[in-house]
Amino acid sequence: MKKLSKIKYLEFYIFSIIMMAYGLFLDSPYGIYQGLLKILTSSSILVSDYIEIGGMGASFMNAGFMLFISLIFAEKSGTPITGALIAGLFTLTGFSFFGKNILNSLPLMIGVYLYTRIMGLSIVNYMQVMCFVTGISPLVSVLIFGFDFSLIWGISLGFLAGIIIGLIVIPISSSFVKFHDGYSLYNIGFTLGVIGIIYAGILRMFDREIPSTYIVYEGNDLYSFLFILVFCLGLVIYGIFKNKGLGAYKEILIQSGKLISDYTIDSNKYLVMINMGLTGLIAILFVKFSNGVFNGPILGGIFTIIGFAAFGKHPRNVLPIMMGVFIASTVNKYEPSSTTAILTGLFSTTIAPIAGEFGFIAGIFAGFIHKAVATNTGFIHAGLNLYNNGLAGAFVAAILLPLFRNFKERRES
Repeated sequence: MKKLSKIKYLEFYIFSIIMMAYGLFLDSPYGIYQGLLKILTSSSILVSDYIEIGGMGASFMNAGFMLFISLIFAEKSGTPITGALIAGLFTLTGFSFFGKNILNSLPLMIGVYLYTRIMGLSIVNYMQVMCFVTGISPLVSVLIFGFDFSLIWGISLGFLAGIIIGLIVIPISSSFVKFHDGYSLYNIGFTLGVIGIIYAGILRMFDREIPSTYIVYEGNDLYSFLFILVFCLGLVIYGIFKNKGLGAYKEILIQSGKLISDYTIDSNKYLVMINMGLTGLIAILFVKFSNGVFNGPILGGIFTIIGFAAFGKHPRNVLPIMMGVFIASTVNKYEPSSTTAILTGLFSTTIAPIAGEFGFIAGIFAGFIHKAVATNTGFIHAGLNLYNNGLAGAFVAAILLPLFRNFKERRES
């Protein structure tokens, strides 16, 4: 069993090494070194595109390294490969293109680990939380580099804040899932959003205003586009080859995706790979259709969708949500091809279970409403929470669920 686990992890290790090697292909070792220094010392506030800040080579190196380190933690703890862990690993990897690095993520991970030790729990059951909790990593960076604290004070405050959040995130997130009843897949994002609101309020109360940040890469995206495209195509082709076709894939497509929907348990490995690749290709087409640039945040959004395609998402439940956001983007005052608009479309799929449960039209409507909410939630946590759509999605689900359920009951009666 242990040998099988290592074989499964080997595939992820290879991918992390490919990402780092790709970074070296894109830039020189010295250029990557300089870029990584810029990444590590940036505020990382939403939106901080590491491709623009440190360069494309350094960004791929950072993402690959973060995945590699997380794999070591997971494998050494004996954590099995599940849909939740895959979602956590790919989300961590994706956001390492725009907000997460080893310096601002480590204190949060330590906090989660300490909580499990204090409470006598097995870290095996919470390894995905260790990945997801890094969504509030900008708080650590802001406390270290964003204010006029000395470096020692900044590091002390940043690490203390990160460890505290890691210590409290598990019990709070377990309670918060009741708020949206599992119809928002980014439950940790909702939890961190609320915690981010508290921290932002405390900082503002003591006249420590967090400046709004919008740093995005708008240059040549050929290499980033090719990387994500080849990866998704590879998942689909390899999955179909090993599965000898698409047989039984409909078993994934008929599920609503509501928490907890772990496709690694319900389906075989190769069907999960097919679903991850196809859902990722839909995300790529959405970006292309929106005339967007495959920069750091966009790559992060696509990788997150790919990861959650093992844990709740599939083409049937993400398409209506994304369509609803796109419709909203074409009729509102915001530019639909902007990174912000496209990001909302990608991350809005946190509420994909609504479309999976209540149908295509309900999904489009939910996506439309999500666009309105997500556009206005960033201010209240000041960009400290990278999972802004997780916060918005929970509110959308909580508002729409009673209405959709009532309508469904009346229609069936």
